[in-house]
Amino acid sequence: ESVRGFAFGNWKLDTTTRTLTDNEGRDVALSGAEYRLLAVLLSSANRVLSRAQLTELLRGREADPFDRSIDVRVSRLRQILGDDARAPQIIKTVYGEGYVVGVPVQPQ
Repeated sequence: ESVRGFAFGNWKLDTTTRTLTDNEGRDVALSGAEYRLLAVLLSSANRVLSRAQLTELLRGREADPFDRSIDVRVSRLRQILGDDARAPQIIKTVYGEGYVVGVPVQPQ
């Protein structure tokens, strides 16, 4: 049976409808880029993904070391998820390595 989504923190991401839903059942709009980044992070839960890996997974090309678009998307996702930028719990920064989901992720 294929995974139709993920439950994490107080959120659910449905990968069929590409819908992010909060714990009160409200849908939250994501851009295509934000959705893809969140889906990649959730499907790799417990693995730190570097900026280069994320860029390749999202765009299918090698990362420019000065490309900051991943950081911008992560900060937008943190805002959407209500994750504190100074002490994020959901999308954690691993300094010198990349990003990892910091909450348990349940495939749905």
